Parts: sequence; C-alpha cells; structure tokens
Amino acid sequence: MLKSEKNILWIMLPAIGLNVMLLLIRNAIEQDKSYNFLIFNLFLAFLPFLIAFLTWVIAPKLSRLFFIILSLVWLLFYPNAPYMMSDLIHVQAKSATVIYDTLIIFSFATLALFLGFYSLNISYRLWIMKFNVQIARVWLIASVFLSSLGIYLGRILRLNSWDLFTRPMEVFEETWNHLWPISHNPITYFIVALFTIIQFLIFWLGLRLGDIRLFPLALPENKD
Repeated sequence: MLKSEKNILWIMLPAIGLNVMLLLIRNAIEQDKSYNFLIFNLFLAFLPFLIAFLTWVIAPKLSRLFFIILSLVWLLFYPNAPYMMSDLIHVQAKSATVIYDTLIIFSFATLALFLGFYSLNISYRLWIMKFNVQIARVWLIASVFLSSLGIYLGRILRLNSWDLFTRPMEVFEETWNHLWPISHNPITYFIVALFTIIQFLIFWLGLRLGDIRLFPLALPENKD
C-alpha cells in the first residue's frame, strides 16, 4: 500500500469524526436527534470506498471472475454515496438552527461524495487494469446510470441496498412499475438523467483535478 493511499485513510477518519462531533453538538443544543440518520447514511457511503480500496489492494491476486463479483458488490453499495446529496431536503426552513443544520448536512454529503467518487475512480482504473479502456468506460457509464437509478429508488421509493436481499421481488416490482410504461413515468427518467449528468460532471472534474494529484492512485501491477 502506497503512502498516498494511507494518507487518504488518515484524512477520512478525522473528517468523519469531525462531522459526527458537529452533529452531537447540534443534538445537545437542540435536544433533538432527528438528524442522527446522517451517521448511518455516511457509514453506507463509506462501504463502497472500503470495498474498492480492498479490491485495489488484492487486485493482482484476483481472477477476472472474482474481480467482477467484487465490482458488483461495490456497485450495490455505491449509490449510497451520491445519495446523500438528496439529504438536503431534510433541512427545516423554520428551524432556529437552519443554517447550522444545512452546514452539517452539506458537510456529511460532501464527505460522502468524496468517498463515493474516489471509489468510482479506483473501480474505473481497476477495470482498465483487468480488461481495457473501452470495457472500463462501459463499466463507468453503467455504474453511474445504475447508481442514479438507485438514488431515485432510495429517495422516492425509500428502498435501500439491503432490500435487494430481504425482499428482492418487491424491489423488482416497484422498480418496474416506475420505469414502465415510459409515458406514465417521465419524471422518473428526468430525475435519473439529471443525477447521471451531475455525477459525470463531478467525476470529470475530479479527473481533471487529478492531474494535480488530488486523486493520487498508483495501481498495483497485474501479475496474471
């Protein structure tokens, strides 16, 4: 593991701790724990980062089959990271601490976005290493589109990653009913398209900033 990747972990842990501390201060002042869901959501956003990071560490030893399986597991949890953008809807405009609440949610969401897009960056580069650039681009496009659909399902239908394991048929039925027929659900496609565009824009900006080492990532050599 390179020093740059270790540094990311050391940066993330204090940042997560700071966000939790700010939330606890808010809870103590307001005597209200209604925003504690942010902690769980941030935990879910951390999972794709952790999965991608561990996959990067063991990538040289993985066969393509197991690599694809791990990538699908990563994709299952990845939407939880950009999903936190939508948590801003929980801001209560009439609250006496509306500005503080907004900053807390924005801070949690920003951290989740960084974790998510860093993991997306790792996943994209791993697919280049295991396959080629063309296949990696297909994986990138599919990941962003499916995650945008996942954000919609999570925010509008209140579904989450665990529901695929606990009630898969209900998830499939509810998803299908919101996707077909297209003429009956245009807003669904509009929201999914909007989230897809936003994610691609942020990821593209991250890659451009990566030229100045914002996203340092040296992949291990493939010994297969």
